[in-house]
Amino acid sequence: MLTATGMKRGARWQKEVEVLREMAAVARQGWLIPQPSRTLKQHGDARHLVVFVHGIFASSGVFRPMAFALAREGLAPRQVHFDYTPVGSIERHARRLATVIADARVPGPVIVVAHSLGGLIARHAVQHMGLHVDALVTMGTPHLGTSLARPWPWRLARELSPGSVAIDSLAATFHRLHRTAVTSVVAEQDLLVEAESASLPGSRLVSVPGVGHHGVLYDPLAWDAVRDAIRTLIEPPVDGGRASGEFERAPDGTVRDRVG
Repeated sequence: MLTATGMKRGARWQKEVEVLREMAAVARQGWLIPQPSRTLKQHGDARHLVVFVHGIFASSGVFRPMAFALAREGLAPRQVHFDYTPVGSIERHARRLATVIADARVPGPVIVVAHSLGGLIARHAVQHMGLHVDALVTMGTPHLGTSLARPWPWRLARELSPGSVAIDSLAATFHRLHRTAVTSVVAEQDLLVEAESASLPGSRLVSVPGVGHHGVLYDPLAWDAVRDAIRTLIEPPVDGGRASGEFERAPDGTVRDRVG
């Protein structure tokens, strides 16, 4: 039987493990960021396109491990890796993203996988510029903003603050996202973006325990959420019903359990 002291030690040990995992993820990003991917990658023929959009202060390199795995599994033969600098505005980067996706000229579904600020950029392109995205997976995206951005002096960072014009405009036009199947991946140990902010109302929610804001990029559960989003669009329905991994949106905006 565990004593109170033993339980405290176990909790402390668990916390230390989580901190070490996040530190390892940050170190991994430090190695990957200087290795951005070329914008368009073709690993084979496919009608669908998978687009990766990184967060602030990062590069497309942070998605290299996930993108390589998805390509190897045949889930993402055609990829776009979108890079942007940590200056400018969400609108400016969203406009470029919309152009890059349009230039790819894919005949089938478009799936966007976005980390942190990348999710807001993708939403702006859909909600304000009419970009058609069939599925959007956001990972640690501050849909309601993050108070940690308030002290930062430049525009792009200020747009991440709660109550900013950018955040409020996305909330006001949220209904324009209704044609996009959204998955919110929430890192339970995220110290930069609170769980409430990372979870978009009406989306499929995937909560990932034991990882932080950066570690979620390399977690198997987060990768599975991306796989589900892709398979739902490209695999034939099971037994004449909905595609495997698909979710139903209820009248109140919540998401029902999946079939299968």
